[in-house]
Amino acid sequence: MAHAPPELRVATLRSRTDAGGGLVRIAIEPPVSIATTYEHPGQYVVLGIGGKTSYFVLANDTGDPTWELLVRPMGEVAEAALVVPLGESIEVSAALGSGFPMEEARGRELLLAVTGSGIAAARPVVRARVREHEAHATLVLVGVRTRAEIPLAAELADWSHSGTRVTVCLSREEVEAGREGFAFGYVQDVARATLLPTSGRMIFAAGAKGMVHAIRGLAQELGALESDVRTNY
Repeated sequence: MAHAPPELRVATLRSRTDAGGGLVRIAIEPPVSIATTYEHPGQYVVLGIGGKTSYFVLANDTGDPTWELLVRPMGEVAEAALVVPLGESIEVSAALGSGFPMEEARGRELLLAVTGSGIAAARPVVRARVREHEAHATLVLVGVRTRAEIPLAAELADWSHSGTRVTVCLSREEVEAGREGFAFGYVQDVARATLLPTSGRMIFAAGAKGMVHAIRGLAQELGALESDVRTNY
């Protein structure tokens, strides 16, 4: 049985800024009637422009009156979002999905494994962990092909300065020996090479399906329970 599409409401496009790595951060002001539906990092929305719709992960902190999305100019809706005049109306759904269970990760080591625009889901998670003084127990693996594709570079540096362990995984560019914060290989391969078997670690994954599947398999090898590995959908 097909699910009914989510209801779309009128929102206002407020800003667009370069996020690096080919991504653009856009800010929209949702109507008050749905603003409070964003309760958990990792939730996503349907964006509608010109009769076309597409899904995007919310990249801002929960509770913010303005919603932020990281958009790559691929697909009709994404490309339209990058040319709609600021101040104009677009359509957006309420926040969807269960997001990441932050309360279950509290007091535990957390691995965030993300690729591409999946970093949108990691952004509010890391910020929450920093606020909760759990940066030291948070490891973030960001997968990109080359240095030119690194998104949110300044924010990644801020996360590191906060005590979060951030490693950028380059799948198509070699990393010189001893270069801190970088590793050569896919996210799952870097995780396999650096993580020790342990019980109690939680893993949040967002991005390419192949990476997510591989991380699930690796987690079992490292002693994680199936319930300890979560995606945002």
